[in-house]
Amino acid sequence: MAIVCRRSVLSLYRDLLRYGTQLKYTDKEFFRTRIRSEFRKSSSLTDPKEIDFCYKKGRAVLERARVI
Repeated sequence: MAIVCRRSVLSLYRDLLRYGTQLKYTDKEFFRTRIRSEFRKSSSLTDPKEIDFCYKKGRAVLERARVI
């Protein structure tokens, strides 16, 4: 299990928002709202395992180039 730092989480957030602007068949505003709400919900996480899981989930969205 890797420790996820604040900088990498912010980078993931920006990358997901950029990815959302390139979507063709999905409502871009809905995607942006969903990303923001998920990050707000996850901002209070303190368990490193949960943080790592959420980070990997976000990275998987970018790597697979599809919305989960």
